[in-house]
Amino acid sequence: MKSRKIMSVAMAAALSAGLFAVPASAHDATPVNVLKDPVQKKVHNHGEGPFDLAIANEERLIEMLKEKGDISKNASAAEAEKGVQKFLKEKSDGLKELEDDGELKEEKEKLEKKITQNKKKEKGKNSKKKHRNLDPVKEEYYDGDVREDKVLVVLMEFPDFPHNSIQEDETDMYYDDYVQKHYEDMVFGNRGYKGPNGEKLVSMKQFYEQQTNGAYTVDGEVTKWYMAKHPAAYYGGNGANGSDARPRELVKEALEAVAADPDVDLSEFDQEDRYDLNGNGNTREPDGIVDHLMVVHSAVGEEAGGGSLGEDAIWSHRWNLGGVFPIKGTETDVPYWNGNMAAYDYTIQPADGAAGVFAHEYGHDLGLPDEYDTQYSGEGEAVAYWSIMASGSWAGKIPGTEPTGFSAWSKEFLQAAHGGNWLKYDEVSLDDLKKKGTEFYLDQANTKGTNADALKITLPDKETEITKPFSGKYSYFSGSGNDLDNSAVVDVNLSSASSAEFSFKAWYDIEQDWDYGSVQVSEDGKQWTTIPGNITTDADPNSQNPGNGITGKSDGWIDAKFDLSAYKGKNVKVKINYWTDVAAVYPGLYVDDIKVTADGKQVFFDDAEGTAKVKLEGFAKDTGVKKSEHYYLLEWRNHQGVDKGLAHIKRGDSLMSYDPGLVIWYADESYDDNWTGIHPGDGYLGVVDADQIPIRWSDGSVASTRYQIHDAAFSMDNAKKMFIDYRDLLGLTLTDKDTKKNPEFYDRKDYSNTRMPDAGRNVPEYGLKVKVTGQSKDKSVGRIEVSKH
Repeated sequence: MKSRKIMSVAMAAALSAGLFAVPASAHDATPVNVLKDPVQKKVHNHGEGPFDLAIANEERLIEMLKEKGDISKNASAAEAEKGVQKFLKEKSDGLKELEDDGELKEEKEKLEKKITQNKKKEKGKNSKKKHRNLDPVKEEYYDGDVREDKVLVVLMEFPDFPHNSIQEDETDMYYDDYVQKHYEDMVFGNRGYKGPNGEKLVSMKQFYEQQTNGAYTVDGEVTKWYMAKHPAAYYGGNGANGSDARPRELVKEALEAVAADPDVDLSEFDQEDRYDLNGNGNTREPDGIVDHLMVVHSAVGEEAGGGSLGEDAIWSHRWNLGGVFPIKGTETDVPYWNGNMAAYDYTIQPADGAAGVFAHEYGHDLGLPDEYDTQYSGEGEAVAYWSIMASGSWAGKIPGTEPTGFSAWSKEFLQAAHGGNWLKYDEVSLDDLKKKGTEFYLDQANTKGTNADALKITLPDKETEITKPFSGKYSYFSGSGNDLDNSAVVDVNLSSASSAEFSFKAWYDIEQDWDYGSVQVSEDGKQWTTIPGNITTDADPNSQNPGNGITGKSDGWIDAKFDLSAYKGKNVKVKINYWTDVAAVYPGLYVDDIKVTADGKQVFFDDAEGTAKVKLEGFAKDTGVKKSEHYYLLEWRNHQGVDKGLAHIKRGDSLMSYDPGLVIWYADESYDDNWTGIHPGDGYLGVVDADQIPIRWSDGSVASTRYQIHDAAFSMDNAKKMFIDYRDLLGLTLTDKDTKKNPEFYDRKDYSNTRMPDAGRNVPEYGLKVKVTGQSKDKSVGRIEVSKH
């Protein structure tokens, strides 16, 4: 199975996570190179690269697609949005042809598991000195450890598109001269950076410091502009799969240019062992790999229309180089890469990128997944501008210059992954709540105050019935997830048989043509051969089928039969195997009543009810009910600090505002994506919209999620009226005149948004009530009452 599709960027982002602080004494462990031959190790290395759909600038893309003729000049809002969605979905579908294993795949998976375990251990232990009143927020002094990561920013220009070739009408971030100091200030500026009209804008450094009260920060260096070897289209022109042709080549050229520059010492950017290559548990030591690499190309990004390059521009993304890339002409004391410095992970952004795009991509470098609908499956997930890891990277009077803060979920993730001061929250269990409410105070999310940053409400495990066992209480289950290779093995004695059959009851829902079940036979327990059966196929459109594979959906329990007569007279092993690739988790394969008949007589039977007769190698006894964690995260959002961007969302010729107040996030771990077009109202994360009245465009069509949830916050204040002027681009306007206040959440109400289900949330009914009962005059502190009825 050589070819593997790439993860959705949402999941691919999490590949790099796993930096855990350990005592300095761990530094003394002798480095052991865990890679047998790191320089020569071969990896599949497709040139085409991924792209980050979260940072798509739809207005600019509409302009590009109208110019191409893919969207009519007179398209309605609905038609224009559908045109953009079609364009983005086609690009997303093309990614399925790519792979994203990378050379350090196994190391990455170990660290992913460690983060998941760490996250489950985290509990709300808020020890802040709360002030039980509604005075304005009191910022808390932070005197803990400060983590400063080093970032290398490399500027690359093209022979046919040198820097300063961007024209004023191609971007909202136009400068006469894209100088080195501009990027130094935008990424590392202690006082921010100057906008195109002289505005004072927040830097990436300031953004991260504000989210942690200074506990996390960045420093680094920006190189001078280096010249690429080829024209822009060589790297950014779309390949057969609709993705950028050779972005990795540009990154490698950038590294080679840096290596030849005597003013840059690459070893200064190596203080982390992100993947714990020597296995000593210390990730705060050098590993010979550049820790955080940003490459800036000299054009507009394709995600914003690409300017004059159009689809030949590079789409911003985070990825890896496929294999660890030793950089010739460099030196390091770390012995892994023949004494050279090396590179692996990278992010790439455009010359006109604002801090929002840079901070978003850097969030991926810290391990965060995207929170948007990575498949563009519908009208948008219920996150939108509420988080920088969805559309919030584009907030601002100048789009992208006022990124909104991380969601409470992202901060919870970062706290588990890195420690520090990302999220200090109160926690209460649903079981501990009474009809008489419990009072909590929350400080605005952009300030680390003396009250809690958030409130987590834990719920009983969610039980989802996938299927009922065919017989009895149990069946055998393959497991559900990415990168599985699980089996159930049967020893079969056919030494005196002249004919034999292997059969079982099967229920499966397997990703069509990407993941496969199979039945395999071995005479020695080492070499396995797949055999055909009545439910298998040899079709192999994606080079994934092991041969005689089982894929797709069974639509209930069916009979599976496999002829073993070819092995008559032998003792063999027969296994039911389930193999999955790196993305798109499906329910999996259930088997029951496993039977072997020889010469018409039953010689083996296992119905999963007693002690297992099969050898379970990844398969397990299962009731068919999936248990998963789900919970609420409540945070108080206000138009202050980085969250000023919530009040300044440029749409058309207007500024849209997301109303301040109590934002209720419902996190549901029974999902690992936010593909709300496929499962409306469900996904791993989304806000509960306080206002369920649908908003319509002036032509009568229902507006998409990003508009519907502008008034999602629960508040004692009336909602604000909204008017969006899209007459120049779409010939339409959007008006929301409903100003009803919504101070109370009650989970027995319907929050599914029947007119725009993608914007809704299907919340469980437990009788949970959350009511906003007060706020400070400046809205920086909120008081809530939580109860169960």
